[in-house]
Amino acid sequence: MARPAIPAEIRRAVLVECGHRCAIPRCNQTELDIHHIVPWETCQIHEYLNLIALCPICHRRAHNGDIDRKSLMIYKENLAKEFGIHDNGTFQADVIELRRRMKEENHGTPGFSFQFDFPDFPSVVERIVSRNIEAWGCELLASFQEAQESNDSDAKAAEYPLSHLKNQLDGHYQVIRRDDRIISIRYTIDYYYSGAAHGGRSTRVLNYLLKPFNPITLEYLLGDITRLPNLADHIRQKLVDTGRYKADWLITGTEPTLENFSLFNIEQHGLTFTFPEYRIACYAEGEQRIWLSFYEIAPFCDPKAIASMEVGTS
Repeated sequence: MARPAIPAEIRRAVLVECGHRCAIPRCNQTELDIHHIVPWETCQIHEYLNLIALCPICHRRAHNGDIDRKSLMIYKENLAKEFGIHDNGTFQADVIELRRRMKEENHGTPGFSFQFDFPDFPSVVERIVSRNIEAWGCELLASFQEAQESNDSDAKAAEYPLSHLKNQLDGHYQVIRRDDRIISIRYTIDYYYSGAAHGGRSTRVLNYLLKPFNPITLEYLLGDITRLPNLADHIRQKLVDTGRYKADWLITGTEPTLENFSLFNIEQHGLTFTFPEYRIACYAEGEQRIWLSFYEIAPFCDPKAIASMEVGTS
């Protein structure tokens, strides 16, 4: 089986953690690889706590054994400790009440309007979450800027624009859970791309374990990806029991793939899975959600992952 790509939220967290510089002290190179401290051949999973950003030279030294695993783990631990010391407190976005806002307007052809809100959490560990979300917002903005640069350099696009309507994106969020263990956020992205017949909406979720800091993905929740079919079967049956959905929609929309089940938020006593439009119901019915208790999903998940999210456990 081909080695899967590192999930974007985990890759982003690793790069934010090190300030987009090689994690080896005093190296400071900015061309970076993501290295598995315990080799991929042994662990077969992309875990944030096992990943570190290294420049190509240090990456090669680590593979050759010149930098051993124990040293890499120490460097990884020190990155988290140093984050609160060296972060200068300066975000790119302006403060809007208890949140920050990235906003940019471009008046070219077609131009764009971009607004992305994100929470400004105060504590050191929570600040890492804020930085990760800001980095994601910067990625979204960069894609708009690159598209506009392409249009600006294309003489034909300037002469025969597809539309005078701007590209638009508006990102806003809801904090689903925030305590000393978990931060779980649901994002709604409203967008319109110039020349399209209509705009659209998508949902993104961001889940973080705070101590130790770790992005919570479906892979983290399951522990072993081979558990996914059993979880998918259970969720499908719950949806069938509601009597609301057509069988053919459910068959395709709950196939055991990461895409179908990657949108979940962590609540106090369980998880809510979100299914986008067209996944298990028609567009007019909108997004669909279903809640499962921790007790209910425990047989399909990593016991350590469940314990890390439950309230009142140590």
